[in-house]
Amino acid sequence: HTVAIEAVGFYRWLWELLEPLVEKLVLADATQARALAGRRLKTDREDAANVAELLAAGRLPLAYAPPLEVQILRDWTRQRNRLSRAHARALHGVKSILNSNNRPGPARLSAGRLSGYLTAYQDRLPERHVRMLWQHQRQLSLIEEEIGLCERQIVTHLRASTLAPLAEHLQTAPGVGPVVAATVLAEIGDFTRFPDGKAIGRYAGLAPRLYASGGKERHGNISKTGPADLRWVLQQAAWTAIRCDAGIKTQWLKISRSAGKKAAAVAIARKLLVILWQMVRKN
Repeated sequence: HTVAIEAVGFYRWLWELLEPLVEKLVLADATQARALAGRRLKTDREDAANVAELLAAGRLPLAYAPPLEVQILRDWTRQRNRLSRAHARALHGVKSILNSNNRPGPARLSAGRLSGYLTAYQDRLPERHVRMLWQHQRQLSLIEEEIGLCERQIVTHLRASTLAPLAEHLQTAPGVGPVVAATVLAEIGDFTRFPDGKAIGRYAGLAPRLYASGGKERHGNISKTGPADLRWVLQQAAWTAIRCDAGIKTQWLKISRSAGKKAAAVAIARKLLVILWQMVRKN
């Protein structure tokens, strides 16, 4: 038996249930399968019939289904990155309250530093703001604890998986640490499915949109398709590489003269992704 499942956000439970029971299990690209259906009704029954007909005819467009060890890594890295973004939002709230009182606060904010700061200077702040800052401090403390747990789980899983040598190899690239390497491996999975650097740039949503009409072409902003976590960590890695690597900083300065600093950092993130792809493909 061959079973096809549409690539929706909650397909994984059904995939893991059926995988040991059928001879072949494939993941269907829902968007392309719908496009091949023409103007059929959009119902669950119609979608299922369309997938079955395309599968039987050998025309079903397929999506990438990560193996279990990649899926587990993906779950942990996405959870860690969600917590990291929540941590950044909490820090923004702290900065906003301190700025409204014309107070600089600690140079590098964390739950411990904020606790020490409030203990020393809370008598110089309004009572309502002190209570809000202690709320933020407890929130930051919990998030930092959970981030640490996620990072330990990521390291433990990588060490026990076949991805360990590849993760160590990727960390030799500028700006790439354990979290970035793990996220790249989790979100890309099989690097060999991309024939060139342009293809993997499009997959990550870091390639510019192309508008063509009347024989004229123009490029817009990046498409932002594909995994958001991959773009986010690559952007963080790009800024780190710009600070730490002289060659990449030179490229960034050159691009920023015409495109601006933020757009140049996006270009560096795409270049960094292509570097990682070449490292894996060509060793």
